[in-house]
Amino acid sequence: MGSAHHGSMDIQNPGKLKGAGALSIIFGLFIAVGIAGFLFALKADAERAWASYLRSHFFFLAVSMGAAVFVALQWITTSMWSAPVRRVAEAFTSYIPVILLSTVVLLAFGAHDLYHWTHPDYVKGDLILEGKTGYLNMKFLWIRSLVFVGLWILLTRVLVKRSLGVDHGSSAKSAYQANRVTGVIFLMIFALSFTFTAIDQLKSLDPHWFSTMFGVYIFGGAFQTFFAFLALTVIFLRKAGYLNQLTNENHLHDIAKLMFAFTVFWAYTGFSQYMLIWYANMPEETGYYLLRFNPGWEKHSYFLFAGKFVVPFLALLPRTFKRSENWLAIVSVWIIFMENYEYNWLIQPTFFKNGPIFGWSEVAIWLGFFGIFGLLVVRFLKKNNVVAINDPMLKESVFHHHI
Repeated sequence: MGSAHHGSMDIQNPGKLKGAGALSIIFGLFIAVGIAGFLFALKADAERAWASYLRSHFFFLAVSMGAAVFVALQWITTSMWSAPVRRVAEAFTSYIPVILLSTVVLLAFGAHDLYHWTHPDYVKGDLILEGKTGYLNMKFLWIRSLVFVGLWILLTRVLVKRSLGVDHGSSAKSAYQANRVTGVIFLMIFALSFTFTAIDQLKSLDPHWFSTMFGVYIFGGAFQTFFAFLALTVIFLRKAGYLNQLTNENHLHDIAKLMFAFTVFWAYTGFSQYMLIWYANMPEETGYYLLRFNPGWEKHSYFLFAGKFVVPFLALLPRTFKRSENWLAIVSVWIIFMENYEYNWLIQPTFFKNGPIFGWSEVAIWLGFFGIFGLLVVRFLKKNNVVAINDPMLKESVFHHHI
């Protein structure tokens, strides 16, 4: 298509999300189920309840931060293809302030049940843990956790506010220039802060373990899962009539390609971490994997590799599969399921060495967090345009084709 055609083309604004009352009610019910499930689980088995809380808390932390990274990258690269779907990712970042609340709850009430290094008697006499007390102490954990989440909230709000300002007449050129700078600052802060957060909240469950790749490994899975959520939401909005005129199978293809890429990236970082530890064969490193390859967890470790890499790799490999709404939706749901499975694999062996524990309380608590996430995304899209309609990249993106 020529640029003259682009210039004369009238882009219709799909507007804001309407008639989502049923969705809001469903998400509200999920929140109620989650709160009730957590309280009942807490009374029955506090350790299990907090392990499930941590799984769900970090799952949605990772998805919303994956969305923030995606948004920042689109501004930095002045990306064209993503213009109709960037607002969906911006909606996902509306969950980030909740991370502050869920982190405070985790540290204030759950840390003693989850993290052995918070017990002085456990640390005393252990040379490795005594050497880590300068970092692994609750005061420093509180400080860095609040600073990290505070910076995430501040920078993502600045990025999204400028994006929304373009909808209301602000200069798109100025927004791109300013957000390019803010985006670079955010990515530099994110690289360090997300790594430390993953170490603090997940890796320190086994405080004796050493790994230099843990942060990037967790990020790979987070981005893979973010694209699964993005694909599902875009497909939903297409079927609801909001994005069907502004997106086509090529946009789905691009989302699926990125999902495929991070499927491979997750497997690469996971294998590299395992291979380095296996090759070095050092006791302070190998215990982590020996626990996950004991008779109770061995089959679950193999299933994790097959389900999180082999299945989505084969399912997203053919070009036609990447361009099918229904197929992409099925694969996205599977990836979301497997990401939850992985967090169980990361968290539960510390507490349940004979195999995973999974039941109604784990489902209920996850639904509670999902309800909060979904309710905030719906609220954002009801308040703001579903598409950044005045974005100068939008017309090019509507006619986006692969060569």
